[in-house]
Amino acid sequence: MKNKLLFAGVFMATWLGTLIPSALAAPPCSVGQKAEVLWKGKWYAATVLGVQNNRCYITYDGYDSSWNEWVGSARFRALFKAGDSARILWRGKWYDGRILEVRNNRYKVTYTGYDSSWDEWVEPARVSR
Repeated sequence: MKNKLLFAGVFMATWLGTLIPSALAAPPCSVGQKAEVLWKGKWYAATVLGVQNNRCYITYDGYDSSWNEWVGSARFRALFKAGDSARILWRGKWYDGRILEVRNNRYKVTYTGYDSSWDEWVEPARVSR
């Protein structure tokens, strides 16, 4: 009986652990962040003006405010280069770190205060300024 209860508890914790982080996920951007936004198949330089409900309110660099719009993570990517400081989202919490490498719209990151065994490749939605 104890084993069945233990199994049920572990199963429930695992199941909830996959649902809760996605529900609490932080937005893919932060105010003032430089980024690129996908519009009609092309990436354009942009700056984040606001954040709400996991969406980013952006202005396209070099365009007037009539082009400002709300975008989700599918059309948003942060701009970083190797050596840049960054905040990295891991399990619903932001950690300080640094970009080690950029490849194929992904970032290899290292976490400040953690050894290299924690280094990992992450998608742009998990990296912010």
